[in-house]
Order: sequence, then structure tokens, then C-alpha cells
Amino acid sequence: MVTSHICWNCKNKVDPKNLFCSKCNKIQLPKTLNEFELLGIEEIYNLNLEFLENRYLKLQKMVHPDKFSNLSDKEIKYSTLLSSMINDAYQKLENKNSRANLILTLRGFTKESESKSYNDPEVLEEIMNIQNRCLETDSLQSKKEILKELDYKISNTSKGISESFDIEDYKNAYKLNIKLSYLEKIKNNLKML
Repeated sequence: MVTSHICWNCKNKVDPKNLFCSKCNKIQLPKTLNEFELLGIEEIYNLNLEFLENRYLKLQKMVHPDKFSNLSDKEIKYSTLLSSMINDAYQKLENKNSRANLILTLRGFTKESESKSYNDPEVLEEIMNIQNRCLETDSLQSKKEILKELDYKISNTSKGISESFDIEDYKNAYKLNIKLSYLEKIKNNLKML
């Protein structure tokens, strides 16, 4: 549990989740908020991306450095840092892979608790087969079929990650997140062909 800190301007106690002092309304620099806390959203895998984006835009509007350009150097510095932190948090939470990794970290699951290499032969074979099909494809129709298949696999894998988080099976969520990473990389590469 994070305790309050002292406002740099008026010395009032400030809740660490507040970006502004409730007494003097000066911008504050949060010290120990994770990405979910910084954006003020629930620590869940299945985020409403529209809500996430709206929250991000609202916060950026509040702390954008342009709003502080005529204020003190400290306020300019804090707004610049906060804006950057909010942008970074949004980028991490928008991406399914990094969001899953954040949740795993917050739940105390470390990658070191798993083996160094991914060793699920069935998944690796599935990935290799898709990659080979991508390399061999020469028609637009074939490419579209593979993309449709990838979308289906990505959706199912993401659903599996969510279900794993729901039952606190972090080891399975971690393994499925690796699979999701492979599938999304293949999809992105195929789109560039």
C-alpha cells in the first residue's frame, strides 16, 4: 500500500494516485504507480480499448507540457515527465502482450520461474507451419486466408490468456502470451508482404 506524499509547493499531504495537489492544485509527480494506477483503470487483461484511449487523452489534456509553459520550471519538468509516463503506460496497456506481461509482473510471476526457452512442441510446430505457409504464399487470396486464420488464432489465444488470469493460472497465461506474441509477429510480417 502506497502512502501519501507531501506536495512540493504547499506541503499538504497528497494521495499518491492524485496528479494534482487537492489544496494548491499544483501538478505532482507520482512516485510508485504502475501503469494501470497511473491511468486510473482496473488491473485486468480484457480492457475496453475505447475507455483506455479516452482515459489516456483526458490525462494527456490535463498534464500536457503546453499547459504549463508559463509556469515554474518544476511544473514544466513534472508535466513533461508525467506526459511521457502516461504515454508509455498507454502504449504498454494498449498492446495485449505487454499488458499481459505487466499483469504477470504485478501478480509476482517472473519469467525466470520458467525455462529460458519456449518448449511447447505443439505450439512451435503450429507457428512453423504458419510461417512456412506465409513464405510460400504468392496470391492475395491465400494471404487473406492466412490473415483470417491468424485473426482467429489470436482471438482464441487472447481469450485463453484472459481465462488463465481469471483462474490465476499465471504459468498458462505466460505460455499463451508467448504464443500470442509469435502469432502477432507473423501477422504483422504477412501484412508487410
